[in-house]
Amino acid sequence: MIFKNYLEAANLLAAKIKEEGITNPIFTYISPESKNFASLVSPSLISFSDFKPTNPTTLVILDNGSTNAVEYNEFTDRIRKKYPTTNIIIAIPVIPESEKNTLESVCDTLIYLHSDPYFFSVDQFFEKKL
Repeated sequence: MIFKNYLEAANLLAAKIKEEGITNPIFTYISPESKNFASLVSPSLISFSDFKPTNPTTLVILDNGSTNAVEYNEFTDRIRKKYPTTNIIIAIPVIPESEKNTLESVCDTLIYLHSDPYFFSVDQFFEKKL
């Protein structure tokens, strides 16, 4: 799957998140590289340092696909230790097929548009860069 640009991927990902029926999510990102993409998906984006739930909350981690599974594991581990009742969702337009199982194991729900066994770079899935 090739996207015209990041905006197209962001719109498709936002639609897929809505299809999941997620209510009152809080949107965040991990890396500075994914912040611009994440802001296209959700205008109500917060940094993780602003995340302070008082009730069980749903946290949607948005990414353009540039964050690797190890970084997700570390990030979600911090969330689970500090906020154990938080429902963690990872939403990414493209993922390497080789990291799919790992990503599914570090979150409650994995939402993605395309998984590819020949994933070399995020840019290979976009006609134009962000």
